[in-house]
Amino acid sequence: MNFNKERFANFATYDLTINKSFYRNMAIVTVAGAICIALIGFFARYSMYSSIINGGMSGPAYAYTPGADSFEGYNWMYITALYELGFFLIMLEIFAGCWAHNLRNKQGRIMELTLPATNLEKFTWHALLMLTGGLILCIVSLLVADGLNALLTLITYGTENGVTSLTASVFEMCSYKNIINTVFLRGISGVPPINAGENPTDPVFDAFTVFLFSTIFCHIMIYALGNAFKYKYNIILTYVALQVLGTIGSVLFFICLAAGASNMPTLTDLSSLSEDDAIQAAIITFYVLAVVVFAIGAFFLWWSYNRYTKAQITSSFNK
Repeated sequence: MNFNKERFANFATYDLTINKSFYRNMAIVTVAGAICIALIGFFARYSMYSSIINGGMSGPAYAYTPGADSFEGYNWMYITALYELGFFLIMLEIFAGCWAHNLRNKQGRIMELTLPATNLEKFTWHALLMLTGGLILCIVSLLVADGLNALLTLITYGTENGVTSLTASVFEMCSYKNIINTVFLRGISGVPPINAGENPTDPVFDAFTVFLFSTIFCHIMIYALGNAFKYKYNIILTYVALQVLGTIGSVLFFICLAAGASNMPTLTDLSSLSEDDAIQAAIITFYVLAVVVFAIGAFFLWWSYNRYTKAQITSSFNK
C-alpha cells in the first residue's frame, strides 16, 4: 500500500492541532500521577525514617527496608518504583484504548475517514503517538518525578548523604528476579537474595522476564483491539471482558488439571531430571511462550488495523 511521508506529516500536524487539548490532558494526567506517587513515597519514607531514628518504630514490619535505622533505609525506593510501574502500565492500557478516539462520535468519524491520507498512514500515526509516544511520555514523567524526589531529599537532608535514583529503581524492578528479591524475599529472615553469587537459575529468570514483557505487550494490544471494535467506553468494556474471560479460563484450567491429574508427571518423575536438564527445559519453555504470546499481540495489532480499514460513519455498534 502507498505510504507517502508528506501526507503522513500533514495528517499528524492536523491531528495534533485538532486534538491538542486531549493530548495535553493525557500528558498532564500522566505526569501528575507519577509526581503524586513519588511524593507519597517521599513522605512515607520520611515519616518512617524519622520515627525509626527517634526510636518510635521497630519490628519485623520494617525488615523490608534494609538499614532502616540509617539513611540507606530512606533511600530504599523499590516499593515506590513498583507503584510507578503499576501506574505506567495502567496508563499504557489507557493510551492503547484511546488510539481511535477520533472515531468516538459521528462528526469525528466523518472528518477522520474523509481526510486525504491512506488508512495505513492514519493508523500508523495513531499507533506511534498513543503507543510509542505514550511509552516515551511515561519515561519523561518518571524523570520529572525522580527530579522532584531528589530535590526534596536534598532540601530535607542535605547533600552529604546523596539520593538514590527513582528512575534507576524502576528500571531495576523491570527484572522479575529483582522483584522477587526486593519485595517477596526481603522480609523473610535467613533467605539469601536469588542473585547472590553465581546462580544457575539466573537464565530462567531472564527467560521469564522476556515472557513477562511479551505478556504485557499482548495485554496492551488487547486494549488497542477493544478500541478498534468499540469507540466509546471501550476501556471499561475491555477490562470487564478480560475479567470474565480470565475467570472462565481459570475454571477451565482447573477442570482440565483435575481431569488429567492421573496422566501428569509425578514428583518422582520430575526428580529423575538432572538440574541442568530442568533449567534448560524451563528456559526453552519460557522463550517459546514469549514468542507465541508476542505473535498473538502482533496479530491483535494487525486486527486493529484491519478493523480500522472497515470503519464506517454510522453503524449499529458505534452510533
